[in-house]
Amino acid sequence: MNTEFVHAASKRRSIYFLGCSDEISQKQVKEIINDCIKYTPSAFNMATTNLIVAFGEKHHQIWQIARDVLTEKLQKKEDTLKLALEKIDRFDNAMGTILYYEDRDMINELKDTYAMYADSFSVWSMQASGMLQYAIWTALADNDIGANLQHYNPLIDDKVKELFSVPDTWKLTAQMPFGSIEKQPSEKYFEEIDNRVKYY
Repeated sequence: MNTEFVHAASKRRSIYFLGCSDEISQKQVKEIINDCIKYTPSAFNMATTNLIVAFGEKHHQIWQIARDVLTEKLQKKEDTLKLALEKIDRFDNAMGTILYYEDRDMINELKDTYAMYADSFSVWSMQASGMLQYAIWTALADNDIGANLQHYNPLIDDKVKELFSVPDTWKLTAQMPFGSIEKQPSEKYFEEIDNRVKYY
């Protein structure tokens, strides 16, 4: 049995302490992302998931937006704000951020074209996005690049849209900071497999 994929999957963890080591190149990250978006499946082969990958100053601007928004929202909750900003600082220390978007125009077009399945396309689109997120996350991990998945949307949507001139039809669904692994996560707890899978 070939276990290469399972081994790669076992390396995928939420890495919250990220850095920007010179050992990781933008070229390497781009190749991983491009291969994943090319080979990750989707219903009807629909390309409804779009990405913006930010390095350097653009990456830092994303997390400054998050800081600004949370500072405004949590100004009366100092302890909560302090923890939130510490978390954002760790993301900001990373090499870059992948922004995941869903193209609502394409979803609506598919609904019109295949009316019989219209109720399912939004679900299938989110499934495709989830598979792509997992594929990229796992491929990064397999190359010893740490990442985690965040959901500061919709709080940061408008400012990020302005920063990158994002089309009106794209909806932000997730953010994935990535970079060198500066601290390993604690051991992961696994639910008993027999409670989750039944074989007959």
